[in-house]
Amino acid sequence: MLSIRLILRLCVAFLLSLTVFNAHAATAPATPDPSIPYYSWYEVTLPEDTGASCGNGTPMRFYINRAQSDNMLIGFEGGGACWDYGSCSGDTTGIESKIGASNPNGIPHNYMNGTTVESLTSTFESPIMTRINFLTWLVGEPQVETQNWTQVFLPYCSGDISTGNAIQNYNGPNGNWRLQHFAGVKNTQAVMQWLASHGFAKPQRLLVWGLSAGGYGALTNYAPVRDTLQPQASSSLLDDAGTVFVTPFNADPSTHPSVRIYNVIRQQWNWAGGAGFLKTLRGMLGKAFDTNNVGSIYQALSEKYPHDRLGYASFQQDKVISAFHYFLFDPTVAALPDIASKSAASLALFNEELPGIKTELNGLTNFGYYIPWARGDFIDNHTVTAVTFSGTGINENGIDAHVGDFVNNLLNQKDPLDTPVMKAFRTDQSSDFAWTSVAGFLMSLFNVNLI
Repeated sequence: MLSIRLILRLCVAFLLSLTVFNAHAATAPATPDPSIPYYSWYEVTLPEDTGASCGNGTPMRFYINRAQSDNMLIGFEGGGACWDYGSCSGDTTGIESKIGASNPNGIPHNYMNGTTVESLTSTFESPIMTRINFLTWLVGEPQVETQNWTQVFLPYCSGDISTGNAIQNYNGPNGNWRLQHFAGVKNTQAVMQWLASHGFAKPQRLLVWGLSAGGYGALTNYAPVRDTLQPQASSSLLDDAGTVFVTPFNADPSTHPSVRIYNVIRQQWNWAGGAGFLKTLRGMLGKAFDTNNVGSIYQALSEKYPHDRLGYASFQQDKVISAFHYFLFDPTVAALPDIASKSAASLALFNEELPGIKTELNGLTNFGYYIPWARGDFIDNHTVTAVTFSGTGINENGIDAHVGDFVNNLLNQKDPLDTPVMKAFRTDQSSDFAWTSVAGFLMSLFNVNLI
């Protein structure tokens, strides 16, 4: 679960001289705090007494891009995860430096727009967020409704996929140490409470979305976000690459190899503690959420919100999420001599466990999935909605779609009891992404090695 922002900076450098802004906006009246400006990223620093914090103990910040719309997008940023000194501090040159937590030193002021590159990085985070129609003209990128909604973006700095509630003291190899604040649960709670107290509750429509670590955050925090904001007309979820396998904590590693990492982070992030997210979700979602199996969240959300449209997306060849699950925690993979062999073995395990999610969702009318094969190793086939919808096509078995169609399906406001959410899985094991050479050139030019 690497930070997408590094790759986006390379992409926006390519697009910088070509960018054309479009100021089109919806016309619905706005009701929130009038001091918050329109169509720019407004920074909010959460006070210490909320319990919100980045991993190093510095303040948690989030951003609002207000629109003339009474609909709202909540976006969770991606960026790895951590469980020890190296992965949390960034003070390592090993594998942990590739899959460890982003922003280990906190969120700086003006994170979304401090420089031109940062502004464009934010703009091209995903077509779901962009307010610029340049890509529509360049490659036929479709527009989606959320481009004109009020947008709230939660940067990622807690290292715990927004599920932690613990403080750990980690010792480094040279006598150095790090006091790590896993405050993901409180961060999300504090953001939602701030929004509610400043007039942003009760939007007409709501989409909760996230990439990678943010996909996990969107999935695991959907219930508290939805219940705090109380959307009036419709609510949807899109978990992009936040892959939670249907794995009990006492599962046999031979059939559920992901159990090893789940047990590590359950302990490190205090999942089972009194205020941990397992008990919190059990209280919100009821008995359908099994505290011994985080993968039960699909069924539990489906039952709790039967009229919501919920979705999961992932490439089958996601080298990042597969590395996160198995590189360090599966002994057979860890013993392999090089990255290429580790990656191949991890993808094999990933595709052994992925069908369990598909099977779980097949029985749920309001929880769909969109699972293409790959897109030419662009961002290591990680995240389906990052940067562009290009290369996400599924054109078989009566399906002719890309992930933008899946997004629109989630947003169509039809009751899933009458119109079930789309389910699409690509069996053709090929990639059709046209920008591969451009992305590869930029990565090599800047000497970027993702894994």
